[in-house]
Amino acid sequence: MKLTKDFDSSEFSCNCCGLSNISSKLVKWLQVARDFAGIPFVITSGTRCPVHNKKSGGLASSAHLAGYAVDIAVDNGRERHIILAALIKADFTRIGISKHFIHVDIDPSKPSPTIWLYWYEF
Repeated sequence: MKLTKDFDSSEFSCNCCGLSNISSKLVKWLQVARDFAGIPFVITSGTRCPVHNKKSGGLASSAHLAGYAVDIAVDNGRERHIILAALIKADFTRIGISKHFIHVDIDPSKPSPTIWLYWYEF
């Protein structure tokens, strides 16, 4: 089912069981960022069930569990810059940067604003 112009509900479902509790606010903000970026956002992880979250190495308090987070694939530095700039322009304030993805969330229970790096991947 289409959630926005560019995003379908299936993109945000748990990769192992299909659970989907993605925040509609998050998806709307992602669409704004996608429009700013002018390039597709490939969602590699949206909603996660507890089993999938554990297998993915996610924290027990992961924003993915509550439907507040997504990971967006990035292939190179140029793409990473475009997506990061668009997320910031769209007012996202919780961003994690990895070699292969950018995590973004709107979890109201977590500190904000913040940007972090996944050091183990660089």
